[in-house]
Amino acid sequence: MPLVEAPAPARPPQSDPLEALIEEARAHRRRRRLRLCAVALALAVAAGLAAGLAHVGGGRRSVERVPGGPVVNVHAFAGHGRLAFVSGATLWVLDGARGALRRVATPRGYMVPQSPAFSPDGRWLAYVEASPNLVTPSRLWLAHGDGADARVVPGLANLTLVGWAPHGDVLAVAAGPERTKAPCPCSSPTTIRLVSPDGSSRVLARGSWIDGAAWSPRGVAIAVGIEGRRTATLASYPVAGGKRTVWLQLAARDRLNGMNEILVEPAGWWRGFGIGFWVFGDGMVHNNDATPLDVIGAPGGRPRLLAQTLSDGTTDVLAANGRGTLAVVADVSHGSNGGRVVWDKKQLQVCGSRACVAPVASSSKVTVDPAWSPDGRTLAFAEAPDFAFPGWPQRFMQRWYAKHVLQLYDLGTRKLQTIRAAKGATVPAWSPDGKSLLYVAGDGLWLLPSLSSAPVEIASPLFTQRRWPAYYGQVAWMSQFAWWSS
Repeated sequence: MPLVEAPAPARPPQSDPLEALIEEARAHRRRRRLRLCAVALALAVAAGLAAGLAHVGGGRRSVERVPGGPVVNVHAFAGHGRLAFVSGATLWVLDGARGALRRVATPRGYMVPQSPAFSPDGRWLAYVEASPNLVTPSRLWLAHGDGADARVVPGLANLTLVGWAPHGDVLAVAAGPERTKAPCPCSSPTTIRLVSPDGSSRVLARGSWIDGAAWSPRGVAIAVGIEGRRTATLASYPVAGGKRTVWLQLAARDRLNGMNEILVEPAGWWRGFGIGFWVFGDGMVHNNDATPLDVIGAPGGRPRLLAQTLSDGTTDVLAANGRGTLAVVADVSHGSNGGRVVWDKKQLQVCGSRACVAPVASSSKVTVDPAWSPDGRTLAFAEAPDFAFPGWPQRFMQRWYAKHVLQLYDLGTRKLQTIRAAKGATVPAWSPDGKSLLYVAGDGLWLLPSLSSAPVEIASPLFTQRRWPAYYGQVAWMSQFAWWSS
């Protein structure tokens, strides 16, 4: 509380001017002593708070305050594995077992790290070096899981991560060389490569333009989209080597979802569904609005439309469990397109082999950011107000994200549980034991140690000057961090 100096009690008038002067001097000294005491008390309280934030019992550091960098609660993350996160233009690794924060070697100049990804066993960390202007080709970096010995993987340009194998230390990437001549898109990847932790790589697939790829559920093959001058091909390539299997091939005049000149971009490979892919057509190579998401169950099968979704990869609109259930953030505009903004007419659909169910079916709410628990029984997602507002100024956008509510959907009972303590929760991620959740809120990473405990902020900020780079409200939160916990 602020210290308030109470008014002095009324005194009778002094008859002696000298005595009155002496009494006034005494009062002045009393007021000065009171102010000095107040300042000393405030400094002591501030020092005590600083000591409490910086250290805990036994001298172990609790909060790291990096000058010009992030504020990280090292103690609160103890026992929760490893966290890689980008703060501003720097990549950090927080090791919960060692209680250590490491700055990872990153590119110099205007190049920035993004999309950190741990291998399944946590021994290795991959990330991408990219330029904000998207002109300079990106490069791949590899480091140990604690962030040590980071190095550039040579010979790869114009790189996109496909991801680590589900059960091994093999990283799949789409890579160049950079293209500067027709046919375009220019700077398009032309190979799928498998990269080992030592930096060596081998080519798995080639094409004039590789348009995305996805691992099979067991990690024994990779689905690849290949665009040629006259055909679009969706094929799977066995990781061990051998002949590819063509699942779908379309000529320029073939029609799919009411379009021709089709491009197919793999979105995932899921148990019970087969390969899912986004469909672009009529001359489009990209689509920021709702895009058809089709699935094909077997090679040579007939594709079927599953939903209309955002497909630019900024927001995570798909999540699959190991039980053959898929969560899709669909555009449910019903003739009035929700368009590109993430807060308009986006609704989570939980799809089995036969039908899709909306956990929250309300025109006043949007539901986004699906994440399945490790056992596949519970779906975490964010619920927020629906707005038709087409712009995305920072103040409006940050207020909308702050209104996110963390919901848990039980697949068996179809009941919802609201986690009210996790205010503003965005892009939730589960620990492997299903007991803890990590999420973004207010430009920081927060840990919910258990579903009944109070959340604690682990690291902030994620973006420089707390300004969120966004296109139609879509913030690439998932490219800012990765969490591994054994």
